Amino acid sequence: MRYVVLKIINQQLSNFKIMKKIKALLGVSFLVSSLAFTVMSCDETKETPAAKDVVDVALSDSRFSTLTKLLTDNGLISTLKGSGPFTVFAPTNDAFAKIDASKLSKDELVNILKSHVLSGKVMATDVKSGVANSLGSSIYLSKNSTGVFINGNSQVTTADVSASNGVIHIIDNVIVPPTKNLVEIAQSNADFTELVSLVLAADASVLTALASASNDGLTVFAPTNAAFNELYKTIPKATLLAPENKGLLTSVLLYHVVPGRVFSSDLPNVSGEVGTANSTAKIAFELGGGAKVKGKTSGNSNIVAANILATNGVIHVIDKVLLP
Repeated sequence: MRYVVLKIINQQLSNFKIMKKIKALLGVSFLVSSLAFTVMSCDETKETPAAKDVVDVALSDSRFSTLTKLLTDNGLISTLKGSGPFTVFAPTNDAFAKIDASKLSKDELVNILKSHVLSGKVMATDVKSGVANSLGSSIYLSKNSTGVFINGNSQVTTADVSASNGVIHIIDNVIVPPTKNLVEIAQSNADFTELVSLVLAADASVLTALASASNDGLTVFAPTNAAFNELYKTIPKATLLAPENKGLLTSVLLYHVVPGRVFSSDLPNVSGEVGTANSTAKIAFELGGGAKVKGKTSGNSNIVAANILATNGVIHVIDKVLLP
């Protein structure tokens, strides 16, 4: 009898230990399950922010409300929501405030907006100075130690704003493509009447060169009327216009012309003398205390207005006639 009782007690103790182990295992299992459920729940509820395309980046920034409105009004949103990639030079509201868009035709405005967009993704470090083909008119990029510039007048103030279909560079001036050639700009400016009259009196090759520059364009350092009037004190205008001095006049005018488009933002990269359309004489630049162009015998002339873009070149206004 005693033996039977002891056996029952031992069996109960054994069952108790087994139950204890089972409960312990169940507890661990429950803990593991709970942790797994927690992790699963976190994974299921975690949201990955959707990448924004160039349009959505602009729409999310109040500085671009003018740009996005113009893009919307002119049916360009769908283009920029494409796969791209695109490089967008984005003017701020302050930049658009500098121009009167109401005076532009729809075609002109669309061309301006498209001229801010390049096909392909171009980071600031990859920019090369020279012409770039935008979705609108061609634009001209310059890069120096102070940054990236477009057409000499628009500077990138914030570079490399990432988007899912490209990159945005914020700029401080609207890119406005030119509509007149070098001669037309000079003829429409009252401060260039002396220059125009002398060009017409010089050899016909001067006018032809200015009106029909090659694809690489020309850079013209254009003296004002005041600059020519100062010159006339030592070389009378009648002397320059004399038939026997046509060669002299032509050489002086060609001395103000440099092959290619050279913007003010390109000048920091220029060293030494630069050849001109006058094959016998070169000019040089000095940037200390303001940009200056130096003539061989005339000394320094201040660049008083820069980067007037023409369809076939660029004009810089100077306050002194350059003499070879």
